[in-house]
Amino acid sequence: MSKGNEKYNDSCVKLFEFLKLLSNGETCYKDVIELFSEKSDEECSNPHVILNKYLNTLKIFGIKIKKKNNKYYLLNSPYKIDLDSDDLKAIAILKEGLNILPNGKMRSNFEQFFRELEIRYSENLQNITQSIDSISAQRLSFYFSELSEQIRECERYCQEQHKLEIIYVNSKNNDVQITCSPVELNYHKRKICLSVLVQLGGNITEIPLENIKSIEQLPTLANAQKLSTTIVYKLKNKLAKNYKLRDWEKSKGLDNENNLIVVNNNEDLDVLLRRLMRYGNECVIISPKFLKEKMIELINDTLSMYDK
Repeated sequence: MSKGNEKYNDSCVKLFEFLKLLSNGETCYKDVIELFSEKSDEECSNPHVILNKYLNTLKIFGIKIKKKNNKYYLLNSPYKIDLDSDDLKAIAILKEGLNILPNGKMRSNFEQFFRELEIRYSENLQNITQSIDSISAQRLSFYFSELSEQIRECERYCQEQHKLEIIYVNSKNNDVQITCSPVELNYHKRKICLSVLVQLGGNITEIPLENIKSIEQLPTLANAQKLSTTIVYKLKNKLAKNYKLRDWEKSKGLDNENNLIVVNNNEDLDVLLRRLMRYGNECVIISPKFLKEKMIELINDTLSMYDK
């Protein structure tokens, strides 16, 4: 094989190696440059110049690549899939389901799946997807328009970081007054909540904006205290032996009574409490204290329904 043919073959291999690297997701600038930093017989062997040649080659073939914050992203793929508008609407509904998933490996895997799926859309499919997302955003904007003034006020409170005195209606339809530090606004499906760190008890509470009766900003600056999202609980008997740890959990082994000690990080607290309640008396929350109290309150509320 002639030297010229070897050079062309090497270039093709390098091109596919570059595409393979990009198809794995976000690719660091350092890894891309390393790929093109091998010695070359070309007069100009600067890896940055060689990289630009390959980027231009891919552009000619309609493959779009974006660079942001020293990372490269593949915006489309040489391999296309053909879907109709009903398929795209179904995928859009599945994507909305991400909002109810707690942070963790499952949510990350779904997000990665949707990214890898969308880069294989044709240009026409991408335009339809943008149209669907735009309509969804308009509906969301219409729903929250009535709360726009409250949203702006709460965003200001979160930025200025002063303590707040809030009066709101709780789930039992009672007025509750708390002193707290603003954390952030959380957007849920058809609901937006102000997340606050309550001064008494030190726990995070989400208050729907529509339930807030009044907010008074106090002159005192909020503490920089943050809630630990680490929950520790123990499991007993057969559950201790058969329990399968989630991706965001780890075991601290068995205690003196052969109970399994589990450390849970970053799971949505409401989802976690509902799950632990299903374990009955074979599960006991060890820490933090506020979550133990919330579990007791949840159990009592459930039992009270059967007293009526």
